[in-house]
Amino acid sequence: MGDEESHAETLQLVMPEEILANRVSQSSVRDRAADFLAVIRRQASQKPELEERSIEFGGRAVLIGSLGTDFEAFVNHIAIEMPIKTIRFRLAEILGNSELTIESIRTIVEFARRNAPSLVFVERLEMLGPKDAPEAAVLQSELEHVSWDKDDVLVVASSTFPARVDPGILSVFDRAYLFDSATSTDRVRVLEQVLKGRTDIDASVVAEMTEGWSFADVKHLAVSLLMTQPEGQGQVSAEKLEQLIRQSGVLPVGKKGYVRSTVDRLESERAPDVGRVAEVYPDSFLDQLYLMAVGEDFAKTQRVVESLNAGLPLSSNERSFLSQYPFLLGGTPEDRLTRLLRAKKSHDRLARIMGR
Repeated sequence: MGDEESHAETLQLVMPEEILANRVSQSSVRDRAADFLAVIRRQASQKPELEERSIEFGGRAVLIGSLGTDFEAFVNHIAIEMPIKTIRFRLAEILGNSELTIESIRTIVEFARRNAPSLVFVERLEMLGPKDAPEAAVLQSELEHVSWDKDDVLVVASSTFPARVDPGILSVFDRAYLFDSATSTDRVRVLEQVLKGRTDIDASVVAEMTEGWSFADVKHLAVSLLMTQPEGQGQVSAEKLEQLIRQSGVLPVGKKGYVRSTVDRLESERAPDVGRVAEVYPDSFLDQLYLMAVGEDFAKTQRVVESLNAGLPLSSNERSFLSQYPFLLGGTPEDRLTRLLRAKKSHDRLARIMGR
């Protein structure tokens, strides 16, 4: 128990009664959770037959979707309906420290066994199990040796960048659920739920105008529309709705190609030639520059790198930080992440040597 206490800051335990039952959630994701829950319940009735055939049901599902997918809806539905405890990693506490990540993976799996029945939720699987990383080998091994059959432990992982996940980890999961952009039903339902009482706004019309948007995008838009002042007694015209959507300030991150095209346009107007960064900063010098940025503020450097890699807009503070360290713009997403983690390890090693 002492080891669990020493790593308590790296995990979060959520009881089913702590989850908001009326939370605005993505209906298509919740439907797939209901499918998985039905499989879990069938396993209970077929367990003697499965044991007789030496067949195991691991109870592991991986969720793969575009940015803005409501993966939380999947986990929450299972946690409430079973009901069951949810255990998740505190990613901010462990990312960038390979040794701590490995220790935390082992600790959380063991914690889940001792608190069974439980569900381990592995968010951003690509960060915990990147290709060819030591963490990936440990995570794969731990997941292979924990199951619903033997331990009463379910595992649900999510990723928006599955190509970055070590293939060995993906092979561990019994089920893979794929989610594209929010469905028409998803969009209508979230708009109706958030805009309840606003009879002047036709949710179905807004849903048609937001084809290709993610669930998170539409949810942000719904809140923005809710904050507008109703005009008159009738419904808002389609032309006015288009204007309100344009003026909402909501960036449809989940719409394929939208963010990239926007960033490319802005960079071509304002930014220097990013393609020359590698020429201006030699490879070895780039590592030193990353170390300098990490030394000033690792958390901020990590946020900027993650936003750049995901094609997300930067906050004013992040843009200010990037203006001090423009070299972060260079390289591929994998290059940025590799240099960031390498710089964090070097910084931590130097800190230990200097007794800080």
